[in-house]
Amino acid sequence: MKRADRDRLDDIAEAIETIRGHAADRRSDERLRRDALLYNLLILGEAVKALGEETKARRPEIAWRQIAGLRVLLAHEYYRIDAAEIDGIIKHDLGPLESAITALRSRPT
Repeated sequence: MKRADRDRLDDIAEAIETIRGHAADRRSDERLRRDALLYNLLILGEAVKALGEETKARRPEIAWRQIAGLRVLLAHEYYRIDAAEIDGIIKHDLGPLESAITALRSRPT
């Protein structure tokens, strides 16, 4: 059964919320925290990859292809992961993505 774009948008919103929670939690074990962040970025990328082109076209300012590419890096080229780059993505790129996902979720699909 193929999941609808609405479900994928919900998955992305949930992953963003989880990433923000883990990024803010400086009390947890650093390795577990990093693994949780990377896993949720992987989920986010997989959900983006599965979104329909029509849905993505409604928010052309989002770098959908690069988000899907991050998923490929995390899953298949894990040895190239740069912690500083991941931190930058979390700090600078999640906000605009979150805004776009909120707008897409508010429109009927």
